[in-house]
This record gives sequence, structure tokens and C-alpha cells, in this order.
Amino acid sequence: MTQTQEIILEGSYQYFEKDLNYSQENFKLSQYEDTKAYTFAAEILSRLENGEFLKLMIRYEMAANFYPFSVRIEKSIGSRYALETYKIDVANLELKYTFQNSTGTQDFRRAVNSKHFLTSPALCTAGVFALTKRFDATGRTPVTFISSDNDWSYKSPPKEKIVYAEPQRDTEDFSLNGAPLAVSHIALFDNDSGHGSVEDRVDLHLSKHFSVPYQLTQGSQRMVIKQLKRNTL
Repeated sequence: MTQTQEIILEGSYQYFEKDLNYSQENFKLSQYEDTKAYTFAAEILSRLENGEFLKLMIRYEMAANFYPFSVRIEKSIGSRYALETYKIDVANLELKYTFQNSTGTQDFRRAVNSKHFLTSPALCTAGVFALTKRFDATGRTPVTFISSDNDWSYKSPPKEKIVYAEPQRDTEDFSLNGAPLAVSHIALFDNDSGHGSVEDRVDLHLSKHFSVPYQLTQGSQRMVIKQLKRNTL
């Protein structure tokens, strides 16, 4: 039986390295009518230096309480193809990971805690952790992400990485293309000491719409919203 979904948000991003626009992301956020679960569906298209196009298709599913339970990452370039899937068995707190390419399939299982945060290459999913995480008002809050380093071949199973999040109190209003926007500004660091340099910092400007980012900056890289449309349920 097909479950009915309602599209809540749809939009697109542009990715920049300094002033060079090298990639675009298009996405939709939907909700199932019966379970109230949410799904991000995103497509990322990047032109490489040799003229080839890298295409990524991402499906990122969250329960009604916004905790992710399934991620599917499909990528292709020329004749190369790879598929990664993450599935959380919420009842048994177990992660099942599968990697598939033209040479075969690798499966992996491991226990996870109840407050998991799966990652994906799609920028639209980068603020999902902020929907449920309580942040320390006086310091940095550890956030545990699960991801893998596998690209076109299987190298190793997924692993946890702790990143430290710190809400920022900005003195200036945030705006894009001259339009002021209400945002939550969160900085991410690799350490909790407060002595990190600018280079190891990621700045996320999150919208009030399901924490979908307006902008992410890291060093010379900037990913910025091109358009965002909210549909009325």
C-alpha cells in the first residue's frame, strides 16, 4: 500500500569554492500522513575538473520526533556507481549498514544509542540535529554523528565522530541578497576547548523551517540557499 506524502518544503542550494559555483542541490521535505514521519529527498549535481558530472541522490528519513532512522545515498559518475544505506532498528537500537558497488555488497551491523544522528552529503539535512539537541548555554555541546569514509569502494564500516556545537549570539542581522532573515547561528568545532582556529570551524545559519540551513561556511567554502518555498499543509 502506498503511503501518502505531503510536500512541506522545497528549495535549492548553490555550492561555492571562493567565487566558483561548482555544485547545486535541489531538495524536498515531505511528511507521511499516517505515521507523521519526514523524508528529505535531495539531488546534488557537481561538475568535476575533467568535465564529468557527479550525481548524488539522497533519501533521508526521520521519525515524527525528528530522529533519523534511514539514509540512502546513491552516487554515480560515468560508469562508476555506489550505494550506501543506513537503517536504524529503533526497537533494538541497532544500525544496519550496506555498501554496494559493481564488484559486490558489504554488510555491517553495530549497536547505537537512542540519540543517534546520521549524516548525509545533502546540505538540507545538516541542521537535523538541532531539532532535538539541547545546547549548553555556557559552553559547547557534544553531538555524535554516524558516517562512513567509503566513496566508490568499501574501506571500513561506519564510525562515530563527536563534533562540538556552540550557539552564537550575533550582534548583526543575517541577510541574503539584501533580505533580512531570522536564523539560529550554530558553530561546529572538532574540540571542546574553545581554542579552535577559524580553519577548523563550520558555521551553520539555520532557518526556522525545520532547521533547514540558509547557509554553511567552512574556510573558503560557502553553501547558500538559492530558493526556499514552504507549502501550506
